[in-house]
Amino acid sequence: MSIQFAVWGANIAGGFLRAAVDQDRDGSLAYNVQLAQLAEQMEFNAMLFPVRYIGGIGGGDAASGQLDPLTITAALAAVTRKIHLISAVLPGFIHPVTLAKMGATLDHISSGRWHVNLVSGWFQEEQEMFGIPWIPHEDRYRRSEEYLEVLKGLWTHDTFTYRGKYYDIQEGRIRPFPYQKPYPSIYQGGNSPEARSMAARLSDWYFLNGAPLTQLREQISQVKELAAAQGRTIRFAVNGFALARETEAEAQREYETIVEHADLSAIRQFQERAKGAKGMWSNAVSVSDFVANNEGFRTGLVGSFDQVSEKIAGLQEAGVDKVLLAFRFPLEEMKPFRERVMTRFLGNNSEGGCRIPSSHGRGSSRSDERREATRTAAQSKG
Repeated sequence: MSIQFAVWGANIAGGFLRAAVDQDRDGSLAYNVQLAQLAEQMEFNAMLFPVRYIGGIGGGDAASGQLDPLTITAALAAVTRKIHLISAVLPGFIHPVTLAKMGATLDHISSGRWHVNLVSGWFQEEQEMFGIPWIPHEDRYRRSEEYLEVLKGLWTHDTFTYRGKYYDIQEGRIRPFPYQKPYPSIYQGGNSPEARSMAARLSDWYFLNGAPLTQLREQISQVKELAAAQGRTIRFAVNGFALARETEAEAQREYETIVEHADLSAIRQFQERAKGAKGMWSNAVSVSDFVANNEGFRTGLVGSFDQVSEKIAGLQEAGVDKVLLAFRFPLEEMKPFRERVMTRFLGNNSEGGCRIPSSHGRGSSRSDERREATRTAAQSKG
């Protein structure tokens, strides 16, 4: 099967780079309509809409705020036909019965294109601000497990009873059932033992933060083994910030400029806010690791179009099924990315392989070496 391509939705204003550089920062509905329709035209498989109640991703507090990831998918479902729409949800803010009803409705509105990304939560300030008790990491994942058990139960049973630590359902009924059978795919991130165990048992897709191939292979291998022990299979998606340009030198200069203009105050603010995370960002040590959202530069999608294609082929060989991409200027960059990179993978053959350029393995190693030097320099800067 061919590797799939997804793009981040822009429902949170501010962009995806913590740096004082030009980037698309628009988080309006009008911008997201443009983004979704273009992504669909360019054959991106899906869009992921992140969830935040305060702050932003690409900087400190996004002045324009955040559009709700559930509501915006309803709007975008009406102006698209094929692209899948993934809404991130924090369990503490929305009861699973409410999401079961909203999710089933969104799935019907979109004719089977809606999915949920359950985010167990790492932002203590955000939750306590709104009166949601902050519970330990292990308990947050136990709550998430119960959340998914309730969600699946309501979506697949005529009546459903459940008694857990966090949720108590007595002969609950949700109608209509979701459009997709047995239910919309469930996405989940995280990198702790609890996250991996939950993904193996309950989720359909496991989101990975950006990382080098060696680390990705380790995570994929372990979660696959855990899932197999449950008699299940799971698919994998990895985050990456793409700087695909005509030449390696052009991409490298742009990368270095971004790192040189890193917003250190925004990075420190994020590090403080994310200190409750366990596993996520545990291998991020330098400023350059935090400049792009979700360690996006650590995936290494920086270079010429051929080099980025080679990197994605390596991800596919490592077991990645979907690449979730962020761009500086998505409306400008998605079309050339589709023409110069994605066409090597989309429908290439029955096994979803990639036509590897003849320069395979040469230029990308030089780019990696220079980027590592920049990463080291940025670490000392931080």
